[in-house]
Amino acid sequence: MQRRTWLGGAAALAGWSMASWVQAQSFSGRTLKFMVGYPVGGVADFITRTTTDGLGATLGANVVVENRPGAAGNIAVDAVMKASPDSGTFGMFGNLQITMNPHVSQLALKGSDPLRDLVPVIGLADMILMLAVTAPTGIKTLDQFMRQARDKGPDFRIGIAGIGAPHHLAVLLLQKNAELNMTMVPYKGGPPMMADAAGGHLDAVITTLPVGSPMVAAGKLNWIATVPATPIPSLPGLPSLAQVLKGETVPTGNGIYAPPGTPTSVAQEMHNAMRRQMDQSAIVAKLRANGLEPVSGTRAEFAAKLQAESVYMKDFLAKVKVDFSS
Repeated sequence: MQRRTWLGGAAALAGWSMASWVQAQSFSGRTLKFMVGYPVGGVADFITRTTTDGLGATLGANVVVENRPGAAGNIAVDAVMKASPDSGTFGMFGNLQITMNPHVSQLALKGSDPLRDLVPVIGLADMILMLAVTAPTGIKTLDQFMRQARDKGPDFRIGIAGIGAPHHLAVLLLQKNAELNMTMVPYKGGPPMMADAAGGHLDAVITTLPVGSPMVAAGKLNWIATVPATPIPSLPGLPSLAQVLKGETVPTGNGIYAPPGTPTSVAQEMHNAMRRQMDQSAIVAKLRANGLEPVSGTRAEFAAKLQAESVYMKDFLAKVKVDFSS
């Protein structure tokens, strides 16, 4: 009898906590944690820290970015999946962590589906992937890259920032459509890949402007092309791989998600707060200067985009065989 009374009291307390969280519809005085599935210094980390800069002061909250790299971003996804909906926890994930991983047996979370269970909050930015070569290769142009990659075959080593990441899929498309046979070397994120590239252990990398630029400035890398047909204002004239890839591409979006069960009002409040962040010209300029294209849209539009990408990726994986075992 006492046990039943205690359980009833606990349930009432939990209900009160959630009701208060919904009723308040305010993040003031709370700690808001943004989980990232890749290391500090990588593009996911950069997007998170850039778009949440000043968010704490605006909301009167303590904003914390927590990096949990590994397992193709699944460690962080799993942490948000298991977080309480009233914990103030959010995830900043690449869309592929949500729209591709569930289709891959090695990457799917057991007993859960982030596309089905996580609450989409807002789409933030698309990555512009870029191809760069290490200085010892002597490569200066896209034609030279194609020629050397063909000539060396498996002896040509190209780094990718994560199995299942857009970088990985972009190299697979390049291998297939250009009939190359390079050796892909996977890393848990951009920073460790850059360290190996600087040490001469790689011939090329697929990376992003914020991750690769320091090495380019140091003379250890050379930009060769963008992956999509998206111009980089700071690198006029840089060609793209669009023709080589025969019009195919991979999703490179990034956005914020809330734990399963998060009330619509809470998700919408965070959406509104982040939309105000994304409307700031300084944040937009910083993203674009670092090879990222801000995106807009409602929560419903973001959710619809994810559903469409999931269908696309299921078809993509049926056509391009991917080894996720590395």
